[in-house]
Amino acid sequence: MRLTTRFLLAGLLFGTLASAQPIILFPGDTNNDGVANHFDLLPIGVAYGQIGPLRIPAFPNWAPQILEEPWDGTLPVSGINLGFLDCDGNGILDSTDIESIVFNFDSTQNIAMPPPLPYPLLLTDTCFSCPKPDFLITFSADTVITGQGMPDTLFAYIQYLYPSNVPPQNGALGIAFDVEYEYDPGKIVDAQTDVFPDLFPDDRMYVIATSTEAQFWRLPSPGSMGFATAGRGQNVFFGADTLFVVRFVIEDLIVRGGVEKFSINLTNFLLVNHLEQIVCPGAVKRESVTIVSTAAPAGPRVSVQLSPNPVRDMLVVESPETPLLRIEVCDPGGKPVLARTVGGLHRCEVPVSALPPGVWLLRAQTRTGFVLKKFVKIG
Repeated sequence: MRLTTRFLLAGLLFGTLASAQPIILFPGDTNNDGVANHFDLLPIGVAYGQIGPLRIPAFPNWAPQILEEPWDGTLPVSGINLGFLDCDGNGILDSTDIESIVFNFDSTQNIAMPPPLPYPLLLTDTCFSCPKPDFLITFSADTVITGQGMPDTLFAYIQYLYPSNVPPQNGALGIAFDVEYEYDPGKIVDAQTDVFPDLFPDDRMYVIATSTEAQFWRLPSPGSMGFATAGRGQNVFFGADTLFVVRFVIEDLIVRGGVEKFSINLTNFLLVNHLEQIVCPGAVKRESVTIVSTAAPAGPRVSVQLSPNPVRDMLVVESPETPLLRIEVCDPGGKPVLARTVGGLHRCEVPVSALPPGVWLLRAQTRTGFVLKKFVKIG
């Protein structure tokens, strides 16, 4: 009789465990859509600071891990258990969970439990009262020219633009999208393409993947990037600011206008607010440049170089071919905030430590004309 009772209890226990569907996760796939990528940053931003049970054992490798004790909470709209977000298993949702996204970037799976689903399909709530931010893509110079067989540099500035006076509750917590650009290995040295996120103010987290940085073996192909940024549990995007700056190393002449255009495109937008509601993006406004051969005829040019860029304290302005006469630093609207008479030097230093971080303009007057350049001031 005792033996029968034991078998009966064991059978009941096994049936209970089998009917209670276990949670099986892969570290880095926070939204359980079957792939670890930059979009997985957004759930961490929404639930930042939440605390739950430890996952034992916990390891960073891309392999199934059972969450023996599910978290009590879920994401407010998608309903994903917060245990999926605890990538390192330490029971706290914070910036350290981002490491698993980068470590396992672009890895895929289809055996998580509950089964993976596209994340946007789970976001069934849209914030219709939230304004749509526009996105602006500009470049650092009207003309970038290589010299003596050495490559030159072109900077691209990606900014978001909200209407004025948007209250924080109507802004966005996180922004994620894909970046595509026209890659020509004969003109762009993509191994040296680099991305500089705007680190001021210090209220944002980032995941950025390029063809040379993200993980050890699975990377975006040349000509593409993944970008995501998110606040820590609250909306941080409701004004106008720079998201990041891209540095391209160019092996040919670049001038405005012409035939062969070089441009950057932003696709696959996903914006959410602190309630995990979708925030609709506005328009993408972008400039383009043209790449032509250095053997192509060119008119008189004024070559002015800025370094370092981005800059923290001292900006060096150089004009190798013609002397500088006057330097003006202007805000993005073109209003001068600092001016200096140079007096015929080919090189001068401009202190910029007092400027707030962001994108600024430098207007240089030389003996052969004017040049307008952009630079990024970092904190």
